[in-house]
Amino acid sequence: MAFKYRWSLCGSILLSFAVAVLWGANIGAVYPLIEVVFNHHSLADWAENRVATANAAADAAQQEIVRLQVEIDHLADSDARRTRTELLRLVSLEQAERQKAERSQFFLPWIQAWAPSTPFQTLLWVAAFIFVGTLLRCLCLMGSMILVAKVGERTVLDMQHVLFRKSLSMQKGDLGIKGTGDLVGRIRGESNAICTAIISVYGRVIREPLKMEVCLGCAAWVNWRLLLFTILICPLALFLLVKIARLTKHANRRAIEESAKLLNRLFESLTYRQAVNAFVMEGHERSRFQATAKDVYHKKMRIAALSALARTNSELVGVVVICITLLAGSYLVLAEQTHLFGIKLSTTPMTSSEIMTFFAFLIGASDPIRKMGSVFNELQAGAVAAERLFPLYDFKPSISTSNKPVPFPKRVPAIEFKNVCFHYDPTQPVLKNVSFTLQPGESLAIIGSNGCGKSTALNLLPRFGDPTSGEVLIDGIPTSEFRLKELRRNIGYVTQNAMLFGDSIMDNIRYGTPRATAEQVRNAAVRAHADSFISQMELGYDSRLSEHGTNISGGQRQRLALARAILKDAPILLLDEATSQIDPESEMLIHKSLKLFMKGRTTIIVTHRFSTLDLVDKILVMEDGQIVDMGTHAKLVACSAHYQRLRNSELKDVA
Repeated sequence: MAFKYRWSLCGSILLSFAVAVLWGANIGAVYPLIEVVFNHHSLADWAENRVATANAAADAAQQEIVRLQVEIDHLADSDARRTRTELLRLVSLEQAERQKAERSQFFLPWIQAWAPSTPFQTLLWVAAFIFVGTLLRCLCLMGSMILVAKVGERTVLDMQHVLFRKSLSMQKGDLGIKGTGDLVGRIRGESNAICTAIISVYGRVIREPLKMEVCLGCAAWVNWRLLLFTILICPLALFLLVKIARLTKHANRRAIEESAKLLNRLFESLTYRQAVNAFVMEGHERSRFQATAKDVYHKKMRIAALSALARTNSELVGVVVICITLLAGSYLVLAEQTHLFGIKLSTTPMTSSEIMTFFAFLIGASDPIRKMGSVFNELQAGAVAAERLFPLYDFKPSISTSNKPVPFPKRVPAIEFKNVCFHYDPTQPVLKNVSFTLQPGESLAIIGSNGCGKSTALNLLPRFGDPTSGEVLIDGIPTSEFRLKELRRNIGYVTQNAMLFGDSIMDNIRYGTPRATAEQVRNAAVRAHADSFISQMELGYDSRLSEHGTNISGGQRQRLALARAILKDAPILLLDEATSQIDPESEMLIHKSLKLFMKGRTTIIVTHRFSTLDLVDKILVMEDGQIVDMGTHAKLVACSAHYQRLRNSELKDVA
């Protein structure tokens, strides 16, 4: 997904390459300081001396070669072998010195024409070069970091949009046992970890190795044999780093899982804090939260220890490499040798300025290694976050639209349940062969004891679930054949627990009908008998509701939900205990409005209040997931024992 912003990535990589080159160039300024300025030379003097010194060394080597070639025929076999070895060394030395003289001679005219003529002027040039190089490097670094941050943040923003869309299409069963807190943690927490990893991968993971490679390349240019000799320790360090990586990835996985569990615990406790307070379970919830938080703490400390170990490993590698260079290089310079322990480390004896420059490049290479140690944990956390997030990214909802959807009927439709069965657990069926038919514009009330399947049957119409067998039909067409959004757009749905958002009353009523005018919203509120209490609020329809609408009463919340359904003006109306929290006087007024509103709509009402039954054409009685009786109020009173028992039970409650 990050490659969607490939031009920003390309720009960042180019800027990172510029940072690496400028990093090496700044370090390379050590050489003219030591070799030229500190020896009180100008660049022209240094170049002339370099040509003369190299030619003199080559001539001396040539003379020694001639002498040994004369003597070799008169030596014993053992001495002749040693002499031949020395001859090979001298030939190599002569060639190297001649090449050095030729390179210096090539640049000499340019240096004489353009370079400063005094040591102090040379120092000023070097200082200016370092300043300008550092300024350019900082600007390139800033540009690279901004582009990488843009790629990371935009990638995660796109990912969160996709994940949020997927989450909205989930049903309750799709959340699994880990719950909403785990889902929120994945969308927000894991995506942030991936963002950090993306920024690290396209930032420091590219930039720092480039800096290291430039420094190592410059060090190899000074003396590639000595470089190979000094990095023999690196394979062991790499092996340790791989082992630490495996441990860190496992620890990150455990830590992220525990963090999600902690978030879920927090989410539940705050959502149901009224129940926590009512049952005086604050201490229990604190204990559970502290126990989970302690587990998270221990996992995080293990990650911190592994990260510190990885950082220590990187630091030790850098120090060991530098120490080996210091010892081996100093020996070559002080003893004016080209071999160490019989291993050829240099073609010509190294000068102090060359070994100091070589040393500076190694130090420059060790800094990126040190910085990469801090990236280590971010990459492992990002890898684990991706493992947890991508299954959600690939999630396919259990309720989906048909590949060839049928247009929803233009007129008020009929509704039919045909042998509908449904279960969450196969061993515990919720609906058992439920069958009934509603003609266009007809109304039905479903009553029954708690848990008999009334609300479940209602939820199958907007496809909050699909029957495990049987069919729910609208105008003879299975609901699965309609486009899901079109189906739900034609259903007005009010539940017992009014679902309100932390927004203005106007926007809450207009939710689902965003283009409705303020006048239409007020008319809907009047019909739901909500206008009276809204008008008494300080800001009226602009008054803001708190989370879940807890700053108004339950009955007021239900009136707003009814107003929302009335404003939607859908041909199918579903009311699930929609007036259960409204006082009897207000309920009578609302029933009058509903009686008018239900005309010309196919309506199903789930209720336990018998006063609501005056609104409907017929009544369906359910028990244990089955239909036991169906008919008008008069018919059921006369011949349905179940209906009589439910009615008598309510009369006793009222009395």
